[in-house]
Amino acid sequence: MPEDTTPSVAPLAEINLGPSKFEQFLDNNQKTLAILFAVAVAASAVYIVIRGVEKSREHSAGVALSKATTTSTLQDVISNHANTKAAASAKLLLADMQVGENKTDVAIKTLQDFIATQNDHPARATASAKLGACLMSQGKNAEASTIFQQIVNDPSARYIAPYALICLGDIAKIGGDTAKAESYFNQVKSDFPESRFIDLANERLKSVKAKPPVEVQPPAPEPKKEAVAQPAPPSPTPTPAPAPAKSPSKPTKKKN
Repeated sequence: MPEDTTPSVAPLAEINLGPSKFEQFLDNNQKTLAILFAVAVAASAVYIVIRGVEKSREHSAGVALSKATTTSTLQDVISNHANTKAAASAKLLLADMQVGENKTDVAIKTLQDFIATQNDHPARATASAKLGACLMSQGKNAEASTIFQQIVNDPSARYIAPYALICLGDIAKIGGDTAKAESYFNQVKSDFPESRFIDLANERLKSVKAKPPVEVQPPAPEPKKEAVAQPAPPSPTPTPAPAPAKSPSKPTKKKN
């Protein structure tokens, strides 16, 4: 007889209908998964609450900052809304007001505190430039020069780098190094051709290249002429007074 080559089909009753491995995993770890799910839900809820609180704090701080117009109200924003973006911005505004009130020492401390605590703030380079300018106004050019050079070397501070170069050139000129001053002003033109500081750099270059006026000795004063005594003018001859006029005599009446 020929061999039957028809593939055998297992009866339906013999097919394995037991739970899959994934189902077995769920059954064996049901409690663990439930706990993990609960933790995930709780963490998400906490995150949402924190984000909501942070948003609310930032909003309140921003409202307070918009109403602050004096040094005292800005200090209130800094104290009452710490660790907010508005509080950081309040420090910059406060420093400007302190400079305007001739409190440069206090403004320097305010700016230094901002720079030390706001590493990621977009206005950090601006604060550094303000700090350098304050130090320059006090004649602390060495400290100011270090800060301005850091700004120039920082790629994220490119927007304020031309100003820093102008200040570095001014410091070099004050120190008598006109060649170095000229190089800083030229760097503004070469590295930042679209900068609004180009005109200022050109003006600085003109002042550096201008030759100082030649000192000329003033002419010697003319010798004083000795006064010659002039003879006194003769006294005028007195005019004689006119003789008094005689009164006419009355005619004498003849006696009869």
